[in-house]
Amino acid sequence: MATFKNMGLRRVVVTGLGMVTSMGLDVPTVWKGLLAGQSGVKQITRLSGNLEDLKEQYKIPDDFPLIGGEITHFDLKEILQARKDRITKEDLKQIKYTDRFTQFALAASLEAVQDSGLDLEAENPERAGVIIASGMGGVSSWEDGVRKLMAEGVRRVSPFLVPKMIPNLAAGNVSISFKAKGPNIALSTACAAGAHAIGMAYRSIQLGEAELMAAGGSEAAITLLTMSGFYRMGALAMGYNDNPKAASRPFEVHRTGFVLAEGSGVLVLEELEHAVRRGADIYAEIIGFGMTGDAHHITDPHMEGAMRCIRSALEDGGISPAQIDYVNPHATATPVGDRNEAQALKQIFKDSNSRLLVSGTKSMTGHLLGAAGAVEAIFSILTIRDGIVPPTINLEEVDPECEGLDYVPQKARRAAVRYALSNSFGFGGTNASLVFKAFEG
Repeated sequence: MATFKNMGLRRVVVTGLGMVTSMGLDVPTVWKGLLAGQSGVKQITRLSGNLEDLKEQYKIPDDFPLIGGEITHFDLKEILQARKDRITKEDLKQIKYTDRFTQFALAASLEAVQDSGLDLEAENPERAGVIIASGMGGVSSWEDGVRKLMAEGVRRVSPFLVPKMIPNLAAGNVSISFKAKGPNIALSTACAAGAHAIGMAYRSIQLGEAELMAAGGSEAAITLLTMSGFYRMGALAMGYNDNPKAASRPFEVHRTGFVLAEGSGVLVLEELEHAVRRGADIYAEIIGFGMTGDAHHITDPHMEGAMRCIRSALEDGGISPAQIDYVNPHATATPVGDRNEAQALKQIFKDSNSRLLVSGTKSMTGHLLGAAGAVEAIFSILTIRDGIVPPTINLEEVDPECEGLDYVPQKARRAAVRYALSNSFGFGGTNASLVFKAFEG
């Protein structure tokens, strides 16, 4: 298997973290809630109109899951006012003319850059880049545009529809906001997109294309059409409209599917020497990245592809499976996906299963699609920093096909974590794995 080791590549560290999820609008709030085993899943409030009228108009079935990891009380203007010295005209334009998924990315990126302590005015803008992924892009803007077109005609469609909806506008707006003139791209690899963005930013710095990168994912796909598509696939958790917090159940015998969520996670990655020169606080080092394709099925995951991906990341990091202390799995709570990933982990880590800790944090956040890998990479890094592993909540009885791993059920657990693995697998058979290491100089 080809790797990038022994090529004289530059080391890459993580110096800033930013996050917006249904559990909170910043990293400290989300992390505190996660360790407490709290859930951000709730009844959805963003569907416009009376629910009974909507049910009649759109023929919504009684079993349709009207729950999700919805972000409430989000106001980008308030966030910018709290975190910046002043609000500029450019800020106001970004608020007015951007989709919700882009606004989430702007908020998370601002937190990450401020957390890193970077003075961007002192940096060479051509050596700073942005890779922010999205699985769906501005789907709510697209749906609004269709409704306008059908009801009022062409001239009522917003001239900003396309800039709002295309998936690369989160990266584009963050690049504009921070005057970053280096690599500026977006990936759209379904639920692996956020992890792929971090991995590709890591490669850009390794290869000398940039010295620092803002990387992650953003998603705002809680809309009636999107949820209807997942519902018709049979992918969503069913039967929890009266008990939303119990709906997401990774590895649990009674799991029925995933809970759709929204939000953003962004990391600041830096070339090690650059970070050391400016005296940056370093969270962790990223040492491994693997990506594979199943070449199997558009929606059903394949265990072989996941295993090759994990092994590729470990080999890229130059470590053995026995060295991994913690895994943040993809673990969406779909019956096939969880079973395959659990069995892949058991095979790869068969010699270290007794001490390996695995926690499905989507049990609390829900599934953020293209942002999931970035948010879970942040959780993996904080696990290394704090020596505490978040729990898998709602895990009352492990599926017999998933038995054999320690899923840290219900309560967080203190543990020394030196190496952490984060997995993300997406529709189309696209896979990504990241390996983080405690920074040791």
